[in-house]
This record gives sequence, C-alpha cells and structure tokens, in this order.
Amino acid sequence: MKKEILFSILTIGIFASLIGAGTFAYFSDTETSIGNKFTAGTIEISVNGQDHWIETFSLEDMKPGHSQEITVIITNTGENPVKIWKIIKNIITEENGIIEPEQNWYDTYNSGQPKNDLDTAIVYEMYVNGAIAVAEEAGITLDQIKDYYVNLVKLDTPFAPSNGDGILYPGGLITVRQKYYFKEDTENWAQSDKISFDIEFLAQQVDAPEPLNQMSFMDNKIVSLDWSPIADEIMGVLKYNPIGLTFNYDFIGVGLDPDKEYCLIYYADDYPGNGLTHSTGAFIDSGTPNSEGIIVLSGSKDLGTDLPNPDDLNYPHAAKIWLLPCNTYDQNLHGVIGWSADETNWLFDNWPGLIKYQRGESADTPEIRTIYINDLGGDIGSQYDYQHDYSGRDVSFTYETPSNGRLRGTIQATGLKPYCTYQVKLIGIPTCDDPVNGDDVANEYIGYKGRWTCTDCICSGAGCNRDDIQYETYSHYKGGTQCIAGYLVFGFFTADASGNANKFIEADTSYHVLRSGGGTCNSNVDTYLGYLDSAHPSVLFSPADKVNGETEPGRGGCNGLSFNPDSYSCKIVLTEESFHNGNWATVLEGKIEFEIE
Repeated sequence: MKKEILFSILTIGIFASLIGAGTFAYFSDTETSIGNKFTAGTIEISVNGQDHWIETFSLEDMKPGHSQEITVIITNTGENPVKIWKIIKNIITEENGIIEPEQNWYDTYNSGQPKNDLDTAIVYEMYVNGAIAVAEEAGITLDQIKDYYVNLVKLDTPFAPSNGDGILYPGGLITVRQKYYFKEDTENWAQSDKISFDIEFLAQQVDAPEPLNQMSFMDNKIVSLDWSPIADEIMGVLKYNPIGLTFNYDFIGVGLDPDKEYCLIYYADDYPGNGLTHSTGAFIDSGTPNSEGIIVLSGSKDLGTDLPNPDDLNYPHAAKIWLLPCNTYDQNLHGVIGWSADETNWLFDNWPGLIKYQRGESADTPEIRTIYINDLGGDIGSQYDYQHDYSGRDVSFTYETPSNGRLRGTIQATGLKPYCTYQVKLIGIPTCDDPVNGDDVANEYIGYKGRWTCTDCICSGAGCNRDDIQYETYSHYKGGTQCIAGYLVFGFFTADASGNANKFIEADTSYHVLRSGGGTCNSNVDTYLGYLDSAHPSVLFSPADKVNGETEPGRGGCNGLSFNPDSYSCKIVLTEESFHNGNWATVLEGKIEFEIE
C-alpha cells in the first residue's frame, strides 16, 4: 500500500536584489553610478513591474505529486544593454520535528538517522520566453542546480542583437516560468520537513566580468527537423568556472544509455569540429552511465585555449560544448567521425546555449569571487536594542584571490537593520570544533592578527577571551585542553535608512571595537552618536561617515595589518556594533576561502 506523505510547509523566499557581482568598477542595478560626475547611463531592471522586487511565495501542506508555478517578467528599464543571470541560493532544509511515520522510516531504512535533504525531492523546471531550459521530465532537482548562475538571454548563433547574443537591450522583456514539483515517489522521511531558498536575478553591464560559478543546460534535439530541444527524460547540466588556469567543470547527464561510453567535448565549428591548431584539443572527459542512465563527470582540464579558440568559426562570441557517443568522435583529430547525430544519445548546447571560458596566464592570476553572508548567526536572538527581522537579508562580498598581503573587496547588502553599523569579522575554524572543515593554520594566523576566544569552555562574553600566551598554553592545537578560535575585526560598514549598504573594505587594520569618533582611525570616543531612526527613537546609532575603529593593542595600529602568505578557510561574519550601549550580536555569517601571496 502506498503511504500518504504530508509535507507541511514549503516556503520559497524570492529576493531579487539585483546586485552587481564580478568587479568593483562596473555599473549594476545597485545604482552605484548615482552622484558620480562621470555617469554614463543606468543599469536597471524591473521584475513583474517592480523596481525593487522582494516577494515571498508559500506552499502549504505540500504532498508528493503537488507542484507550484512561479512566473516573473523581467524588463530592462535602464538606458544600457545588460546581461541577466538567475541563481537559486541560500537553500535551508529543516527537520521541523520528527513525527512517528518519519521515525519509522528512519529506523527501517536509515539506521535510525534523520534524513534532511528535501532539496533532493524537489524537481525543477524552467522555460524562458516559452523555450525549454529545464524540462520537468528530466527530473533535475534543486540540489543539482543550486548556487550556480544561468544566463537568461539566449547565447546562440547567429550572434545578432536580440537574437542569440546573450544581451537584454533597453525595453527588452524576459518571461521566466519556473515550476517546482514534489517528487511522487518521495517516502515518509520527508513528512513535516521544510525547505526555503532565495531566487536572485542579477543584472550587469555587458562588459563587466561575469559570475564565477555558471551552468549551462544541454539537451537532445530533433535532428531531422528544426533542432528544437525535446522535453523528455534526457538532458545534461554543465557547471563550470568561466575563468581560470584550467577548465573546472562538473557535468551530470540523465536518461542516457548505460551500455554506451560518452565523450564530453568542445565542438569548434566548422564541421567536423577539428579546425583547431592547439595540441590539447577539444576532448574534455568521458565515462559510462550507471544502470539508471546517469553519468557524472568532474575535473579540471588544461584545454590549452580560451573558449572559443580563434580557429573556431564562432570566435570571438562563444563555444559549443556537446556530449556524444565516444565511438562517433576521434580524440586525436578532435573531430566527429562521419555524422550520426540522433535524438537520444547526443546532447547539444541548449540554454543559454554557448559558453565562454578565459584561460588564466599564470598561477598568480587573481579570480574574482562572490560569497554570501546570509546564514543566521548564533546571536540572532540577542540583537542590539531591538529585534530586527533578518529574513529579507541578502549580503554578498566580492573579492579577489589571490591578493597581495590583504583581503579586500566590496560588501553589498539589503534587508539589514536600518542605520545599524556592522563589524566585518573573520573567525577561524579550529579542527577541535570542526574536524572536517577546520583549518588550524589559518585559525592561528587570524588569532595572532586579532583576538582569541575559547569555544568549549564554561564561560560567557569576555570571560571566554584568551590572550596569546593562553592560546599557546591551553589550545588543543598546541597540546592543551581548550578549543580556542581566532577572530579578527578587519572592516565595517553602516546600513542606510532602508537597510541597504554598498562599501569597499580592505583588511588593513585590526580593530578592537568600533567607535563614533569622527571617522579618524583609533579614536576611542563616541561623540557623534545620535537618535537617527524615527521608528526607534531611543536607539543610538552613528552616522556612517563618523564611524571609525579603535585598534587592537599590539596588532600593528592603523593601516598596519597584513596577512601571512597562505590559503585561508574560515568564516566571515557580521556583528551589530552597539558602541557600548548594548550587545554585540553576531547576526549573519558565511564561509570564505581566499589566498594571500
């Protein structure tokens, strides 16, 4: 007998922050050109007719087989052409309590352990302007596409305005229809579980660097007619970085023949795809699907060329990536043997179509990365003076790595506490706290530049603080009995009246605490505090231009901070600054990795 599975609440938080990721000097929908004397135009899009679109969709009492559709219309309301990406991010799955049918499933099928990955049970579908991007029949789930950007404008031949050039021109429209299916065969482990996630639309001027983590959808097509994609169980998802010394990729193909070997290739026009002069060729990877017809390929390959190569007839616009049976491809000649394309085993570029890849010139070539600081911190319930609803937060940090001596980048944020000043802080992850993701070396570097705190001691507040000697004496890493983490306040910013912020920060000073002393480094007074928020007239805040940091004693003073050359893996957090008038609450956090040379 098939059991009924109740899925109580599925909340989808949709936040179109329209931030500009990729670099610090390009215009984006954050409207960074306002007030500049050299303003050249605007980058602005609207979603469903709203310039600042934040909307939440709730799905109540979902059960296997149910679905929900979300359709948005994106309009380029600015004066310049833009590129538009969509990303699903900040997926949070929650157990939401364990009811009896769930526990019975855990005991029977999972050794009594909870299963909390509802994103694997939500099938995703997307059509753009009526064209297939991801068909429901392929069974692609949220966990397979999360945290990667997809271009919403077709990039395909012929490369012409409004026809396959990947650009949305002023006045142009995009209709994006998304549908979320709760898989029919989901069993009782999902009862009462919750999932939430954000959908973001990113608009940037055409010549701005593109987001690092991108994906492209490949599909089988009607080869005998108009080459239109087929809405069936066969398709592929290619995830890749558009810049780097090597071509880094993850590929999953579904609905394929388990008895065939498949090759993932770069196909350079013209036929048969072998008009390349570079020696490493167009072959990327190969493999055989499992018994369910699923193939997974992942790696990092030096292609010896940008994509597209100058010998490609698609140069300089973009390149084709295909999956085809290996018996139809010659790796030595980098070309197709004959022409036997069929509608079942060949996956062609589909949405957005072709891709670009820039090969780095040296190991020191910096990458531009964007990470998100959106996870709720441990002090979210004890905020400065009053409780702000952070459910609408969207905070990103865009930075270069490797960098020379200092971490530097741009904070862009919406949904924060109005008028509030935030410390930007690195927190090390000792292995005694996290054996899998811990980095004792980075933790020690951070602590010696900032401060220390014991994470497993019976203490609170300042009672958890440790100095350098105590760290060296008592730390697990040094043979002691205490788990001691390093932390470093290296930057700060202040939200405006709407809770938004956009500020470049550089880790050039180790701060003890922040002050409202006029903006001069190491001032230790709070002269300029005022009651700035009419909605909270008893709360003291500092004007943004009056905030400064009081330096951490013995850590180099103003502009005296530099990092040890190495790779860092740690947390980056935002702490509300109370200016000694209340709690210092860490409200948001994220994971960051960077290199210093």
